[in-house]
Amino acid sequence: MKACGTDERNRLLMKLSACKFAQYELWLFLDTHPNCAEAMQALNMHRANGMKLKEEYECKYGSLSNPKGNGKCWGWVNDPWPWDYSPQAGGCFTPSMGARGKKGACR
Repeated sequence: MKACGTDERNRLLMKLSACKFAQYELWLFLDTHPNCAEAMQALNMHRANGMKLKEEYECKYGSLSNPKGNGKCWGWVNDPWPWDYSPQAGGCFTPSMGARGKKGACR
């Protein structure tokens, strides 16, 4: 039995990975073609899409990287830990736990 959200989670990761790949390729292209407006426009589009996808993923599944913190505490420990996923909910994150479960945490 799959944990709920597994397909959606993988779909988001694959789309984010594709955006990052396109960005790296465009950065390399722009190294040799610095005045190409079309490539710069495509890079900006992939950056924007990547930021949206990352935000969507992190709102649903937690941070993809270490957060910077707010200067008062280290927020990484507030995200759900592996044992915070409820077997009764099919392996899903239980919204009552961790910072990601709080309403308005992502917006």
